Amino acid sequence: MSCQCISEWVSFVVGIILLLCQLGSICSFFYTYVNPLWALWWGIPGGVIFIYWSFATFKPVNFANEVNHGCALNCNGCPQSLRRFMSRVWDKLSHCYIIWLIYGLYLVIQVLTLFICVTDRLDEKFFLGPRMLKLVLSITPALFVVFVYAHHDRDQLQSDNYYVAYLVYQVGLDLFDAVEMLENLFAGDEGFKVSVTDKWLILIFSCINFLLPTLALCDLCKHIRGLDNHYVTFKVIYKVFSLIINVFYLVMRVILWDTYKKDISVLFMKNIITVVLHIKEVFHYCLKKDNGANSNVV
Repeated sequence: MSCQCISEWVSFVVGIILLLCQLGSICSFFYTYVNPLWALWWGIPGGVIFIYWSFATFKPVNFANEVNHGCALNCNGCPQSLRRFMSRVWDKLSHCYIIWLIYGLYLVIQVLTLFICVTDRLDEKFFLGPRMLKLVLSITPALFVVFVYAHHDRDQLQSDNYYVAYLVYQVGLDLFDAVEMLENLFAGDEGFKVSVTDKWLILIFSCINFLLPTLALCDLCKHIRGLDNHYVTFKVIYKVFSLIINVFYLVMRVILWDTYKKDISVLFMKNIITVVLHIKEVFHYCLKKDNGANSNVV
């Protein structure tokens, strides 16, 4: 068994365990603090997402599809449109961003419901308390990492491997930043409580941050398949949104430190560095495109 096969299987198994733990734990919070029927209400769509996630990342299915994919491409009797369609269907990276979009939308609804109906009732002394909820939400960045490596073929070009590693670190750190920002919304934390306006702003921007990996995964699919030659790529769109969110987090952490006397977060400098780097990269991209457009003018 090759290292690539072992890596994909490990990523698949770990991803399934993490997803099951997160979905099950969130349903437990609704069952304990709200209503047992809420656990069933959230458990049914969560189970559907779990099954879809498991099927889409199941390695033997992908391995079998790779064989059929090769046969389809070598079939000279097939029309070109049919071969192109089969290539897209059997591409391991074709639908990974759709899976994350479905999972992200479900997670956003859960997070909004949790922080509206549950967080004010959490008991520090109980097992399903604020600390457990923070741990459950922090599963999302780890889930993104194993999700990418469950789809990525490490036997590809070294440049693709560097690109995937860069994407995983950047997006994973942004997801951790969103979880860390949500920690400020737990009521009864040393007498600290933000205003309703600040609470909703933090919730909205953090939920957007949970959906941004969809753009990153879509850009990864286009990059691996060599379809990223458009004027505006998903990578640039992701960086623009990430820039806006990091600016908000930076301003909000200053407000939390100055107005609410909250200890400054270690991610404060991360926001500054990310803002500077994103501004530099977006400016460089725009300048490069402008120079390319001017060179084509007679």
